[in-house]
Amino acid sequence: MYDFLPDPELEKKNNESEIFICTQCGECCHIREQKNINKQQEDAYFSYMYKSLGILYFAKLSEITINIWPEEKEELEKQAKKNNININIKPKRGFYNKKNNTFIIIDYFIDHDICPFFNHEKKQCGIYDYRPLICRSYPLLTTKTLGKCKYKKIDVNAYSSEKLPAEKLEIKTATIKNIIKELIEQGEIDTTIPPTEIFELIKKFELMNNENIKELRLK
Repeated sequence: MYDFLPDPELEKKNNESEIFICTQCGECCHIREQKNINKQQEDAYFSYMYKSLGILYFAKLSEITINIWPEEKEELEKQAKKNNININIKPKRGFYNKKNNTFIIIDYFIDHDICPFFNHEKKQCGIYDYRPLICRSYPLLTTKTLGKCKYKKIDVNAYSSEKLPAEKLEIKTATIKNIIKELIEQGEIDTTIPPTEIFELIKKFELMNNENIKELRLK
């Protein structure tokens, strides 16, 4: 069991600073968080996401950790192999394109309680230069949630290295949402198809090992 205790000197600096200073506690690398949501609320959320955007979830909300984009998944798997680290990355969300008869994976999540790249001895990220966009944004995450982040102390403009990734993350999320809305308008995403039918299609696609499962990648 790992104790997420901050470095005393860094914690003191963080408490005295107007902006967030990493205390090397490793808490942000403890990526599986407790979500106070019951099954009824979860089902209602999944239903809303499908009916409004055609998005299907592959895992329970309690299982989902940090968001990983397809291009990031590729890099993380490369780094895991290079550093001899076992990593399990699973699909998080996707949608069915009726016109092309394809299922498009939007993003993934790391299926670990603690990020496997976290170096417990050094209390640092083991692949810092290759870490995902959401990690680069910490503690800002996205600009819309700045006021809610417990580590945010002053205006977003006071942050330099974290601000740009946070903005990129927000733009990327908005772009994907717009793409999906456009596909719905064009009739390529049909939210009247029961989700159970789509999941059955996905199983067939996986058995056939063909080109019917793709990833949504943005430039």
